[in-house]
Amino acid sequence: MEYFKKIFKESLIVVILSSIMGIFSGTFLAENDEVLYSFPIILLLLPSLNSLIGDISTILTSRLTSHLYIGTIPPKIKKSDKLVQDFYGLLITLILSIFALIIIGYSVGLITAVEIVNPFLIILLIIITIMILFAIMFIFLFISSILLFKLGKDPNNYLIPITTSLLDFLTPLTLILLLQIFI
Repeated sequence: MEYFKKIFKESLIVVILSSIMGIFSGTFLAENDEVLYSFPIILLLLPSLNSLIGDISTILTSRLTSHLYIGTIPPKIKKSDKLVQDFYGLLITLILSIFALIIIGYSVGLITAVEIVNPFLIILLIIITIMILFAIMFIFLFISSILLFKLGKDPNNYLIPITTSLLDFLTPLTLILLLQIFI
């Protein structure tokens, strides 16, 4: 029964935070629908971009938690060889995935006659968006994992759902900001 209470408390906090972030995300998207409609290819790619950066961040959280539990990285905010290996491994995976996503997305866009405005600039902005978010999430997840682990909490229980909701907000926010700055 004690385990049930622990899981319930942790889940309740995460569900409330995720719901609040979901409201912000939906409101932001609704307020910026004109920008998104101006670039239909972004509408085509946005769900995949969210999924891509969310999946990479989930893998990172899982790796960090595993490292902390088995002791291959210390519960301190400092550089370690395992952390560097994970960073480069995930970065290479992310870069390959971005290019695959762009090729598939643009192919589907061409087949379905989706209007593609400034394709090279859009591709550059997509790459910049994902790289910015990867850097931010790597730092955020590393520090948060350490802090939660030190508090005796399981970082997976908190960070995976919160990361998903946070990225559902940050991905369109970053992409729309970059679109407004550069176009």
